[in-house]
Amino acid sequence: MTNFTYKARDKQGNMTTATVEAENEKSLARRLAAQGFTPVSITVDAPQQTVEGWFASRSKVKPQELIVFTRQLSSVLGAGVPLVDGLAAMHEQIKSLKFQEVVGNVKKDIEEGQSFSNALEKHPNIIPDMVVQMVRAGERAGILEEVLDRVSNLLEKDLDTKNKIKAATRYPIIIVATLAIAFSILVTFVIPRFAELFSGFNVQLPLPTRILIWINYFVSHYGYWLLASIVLTVFGFKRFISNPKGRLIYDSFVLKTPIFGQLFTKIYISRFAIMLSSMLRSGIPILDALSISAATVENTLISNTIMDMREKVSQGKSLSQPMKECKIFPPIAISMVTIGEKSGTLETMLGKVAGYFEREADYTIANITPLLEPILIFGLAGIMLVFALAIFMPMWDLISVYQAH
Repeated sequence: MTNFTYKARDKQGNMTTATVEAENEKSLARRLAAQGFTPVSITVDAPQQTVEGWFASRSKVKPQELIVFTRQLSSVLGAGVPLVDGLAAMHEQIKSLKFQEVVGNVKKDIEEGQSFSNALEKHPNIIPDMVVQMVRAGERAGILEEVLDRVSNLLEKDLDTKNKIKAATRYPIIIVATLAIAFSILVTFVIPRFAELFSGFNVQLPLPTRILIWINYFVSHYGYWLLASIVLTVFGFKRFISNPKGRLIYDSFVLKTPIFGQLFTKIYISRFAIMLSSMLRSGIPILDALSISAATVENTLISNTIMDMREKVSQGKSLSQPMKECKIFPPIAISMVTIGEKSGTLETMLGKVAGYFEREADYTIANITPLLEPILIFGLAGIMLVFALAIFMPMWDLISVYQAH
């Protein structure tokens, strides 16, 4: 996260200046638009930060803790307990020292007159933007208790999806890691011994063996340069995706990748639909709901598309019309939204869209390992064949030379 100072006008034309944390200029602009502000200027700050502050700003809170917090706070508010008293009671129960500190600061800010959403917004590394935006919408509509319950459900769905993806990719990752370790041991210890053994004989080493010897030579002589290149590549990639244009290129590429592109598209559509359905059910106007949905989708291409849809809806078009034009939403999603608009049950149909694509995403996740297994097996077999040839072909040649003598 980076500190930004912005100037923005509200709907009455009043100018506001503040300093906040955000991922980049574009995400801050979307956040301001969702709050009803028109950005005038956004500039990057470069504050001095201590080592302790650097680590503190990057410390994380487990998703389960945030899920429990939002769900319990919803129950507390439903029981008629004031927000500040509810936060005070929950502050004592939180086990994570970092999260306890955040809740304490939020409580203090509310007591000083700030809104709950503004107090949460000060902790972007702990509180996701989706939570802040939905809480802000709940405050406006006077349904904070209901919104917090929906937030906990959405966070739980996100966590469940991430856990399923981790479980599905665990086996392929273990296979690739094991293969990499075996390759490193072979190239570092085994092949050099063979090279020393055969150097005293007039035997030309086979091509697979020479390739592995060359890899060993390159790594041993240029390993530091290779490591530096990897570090620079990772650093350059992070800088690239931190730029709005670079992030857009990367997010567009992700949606086009085999298997995972379809999976992430289904996940993002499901998240968008459930977010929009939840907010419409809560009585939040569709333009505000679209702004919040766009700000909480993690893919820049889809987020920009939703903001384009919002612009066209503000001009009087139905939601299904810009959905047809953007070429991201599948026909079944467009058809269900169209039916919902005609029957006056848009929020219900959006919920069904979310359910449909959630099931499709679960099906894709369940089939990731079966889809990758043939690729891994053929790849593993090919690499093991190269290993075997690199070791045994020189031995056969050596035996032939020995028999000839």
